[in-house]
Amino acid sequence: MDASKNRKQRFLDAHPLCFFCGRQSATIDHVPSRECFRDRVWPEGYEFPACYACNNGAGPMEQVVALYLLMGNHDGTRPTSQFEKLIAGVRNNAPQFLPKVDMSANAKKRALSQYNFPLPTDQPIAKAPIVELPDKNREAFRLFERRLICALYYLHMDEVMPLTHMIRTHRLQAIQKSADQLVHEVIPMLPNGIVTKRQNTNIGDQFFYNWHGDHETKMFAFLAQFSLSFVFIGAACRVEDIAGGEDYLPHSTDVIIRDAADGIR
Repeated sequence: MDASKNRKQRFLDAHPLCFFCGRQSATIDHVPSRECFRDRVWPEGYEFPACYACNNGAGPMEQVVALYLLMGNHDGTRPTSQFEKLIAGVRNNAPQFLPKVDMSANAKKRALSQYNFPLPTDQPIAKAPIVELPDKNREAFRLFERRLICALYYLHMDEVMPLTHMIRTHRLQAIQKSADQLVHEVIPMLPNGIVTKRQNTNIGDQFFYNWHGDHETKMFAFLAQFSLSFVFIGAACRVEDIAGGEDYLPHSTDVIIRDAADGIR
């Protein structure tokens, strides 16, 4: 116990500021969450300093995203007891985030046209294992994506992302036909490739990404993939450096929303 406390204190002494909001750090946060990985075996090197509010406030949303990352994985692995626990947890804590399973055959047919999903020829479309993501789902993913870009910025730029930065993120399911094109177009612009790992444990290719950052302009961009589940892309830059797109949101709003949820004035 003492060794664990000493390790935590040494880490916080070396990293005194929260990776997300820049306030005093008090905890060690895992980004991506340990729940995003099979049997909660996560890659090394993705621990970040965080204040209590930023760490604890993300928990319920991270549970939702972890459920969809495991549910949407098409790498052939079987669900584990962790998957069942995630379903139960979301059902108890935030049932509005559960998928809609009562899609019509026509809706499933339209969805199939967008995905590289090999539906067996003898299986009727009405029985296709396709569900609809609820609109609330976007809230959980947006927080996940913005925490992820802040964490990667902290890791590779060696500083907390300025609150004045503008952030833009997007996601696609890995089996969407447009995902291949996105990866093909973006990867050449992000020369730094990372395949995460854990010493003495084979965690496979559950989380890998490419990134690029410019220390002079503080611009940062990444493209990450979780197994054959989701592809995430994000960019952060100064207001004056925004080029294209109207869906940039200031990082400062992340902290305002967090403070409001935590009752901070």
